[in-house]
Amino acid sequence: MFAVSQKQALPPHPACLGVVTSPSGAAIHDILTTLRRRYTALPIIVYPVPVQGAGAAEQIADAIRSASRRNECDVLIVARGGGSLEDLWAFNEEAVARAIHECTIPVVTGIGHEVDFTIADFVADQRAATPTAAAELVSPDRDQLQQATRRLFERLQRALTQRIIQQRQTLVWLEKRVQHPGRRLQQIAQRLDDLELRMRNGHRNQWRHADARLATMHERLQRHSPVHRVARTATHCNELERRLQTAMTRYLKDHQAQLGSAGRALDAVSPLATLGRGYAIVTDSASGEILHSSAQVNQGDRIEARLHEGRLRCRVDEVK
Repeated sequence: MFAVSQKQALPPHPACLGVVTSPSGAAIHDILTTLRRRYTALPIIVYPVPVQGAGAAEQIADAIRSASRRNECDVLIVARGGGSLEDLWAFNEEAVARAIHECTIPVVTGIGHEVDFTIADFVADQRAATPTAAAELVSPDRDQLQQATRRLFERLQRALTQRIIQQRQTLVWLEKRVQHPGRRLQQIAQRLDDLELRMRNGHRNQWRHADARLATMHERLQRHSPVHRVARTATHCNELERRLQTAMTRYLKDHQAQLGSAGRALDAVSPLATLGRGYAIVTDSASGEILHSSAQVNQGDRIEARLHEGRLRCRVDEVK
């Protein structure tokens, strides 16, 4: 089985042509005749092989593999003249088909006549009906090349002529723009004189304007001198400072009286004052809960009594 592969494209202008055929057969004669007529400049390498008989298929396959390995040509023609089915049978052999399939050079077959088909035709990159057709397929037409060359030459001539005309027009335009160096220098000198005069006048006007502006600003500054304003502000600040001190003194006295009254009231209701009169605050030692009733404890519980000075840790012996 053959792996499916993409057909190779034929080069439009091959530099060298390889031909696998019999050197004494009609196929090589037809190919050479066609090339002399179409494109005599194409070099040809002939790989001579027998094209029929015992062992012909193996030699054809070896020649194709050799051409692929040597890589001397851009396209390869496998050809022979017409004959019977038995005469063409070498090109139906598997060895030839595999060699064409594995060839790295594009292969064109021209085997027999137009009605003849072989397995090699189906494996090749392109099939031509005859060796002559194969030679026409791979070689460019000399007449067409000459016509194309002539058209390109005419286009080149037209482009060069147009280019020369454009360059001449540009040269004429540049010649009109070019001035005599002496005249150009005279214009530059006149321009420098004008610029110097304008610069001097500009500086003089700037100085005059700057002096006038400075005088105006000095006069405004004198009118708005901050000396008197500073004196008034200082007097006002002294008055505010005196008033602030008086107000702060009164404020502090008032709040000191309020603080003394609040302290006395707080001391009257303070639990510490109560403790100072001989009372105690009793709490559960485990939870810290204040005890209000004997029902909150049991015999053997630990309690804590806070006095005016210090604390007592006690155990309950009896609950009444």
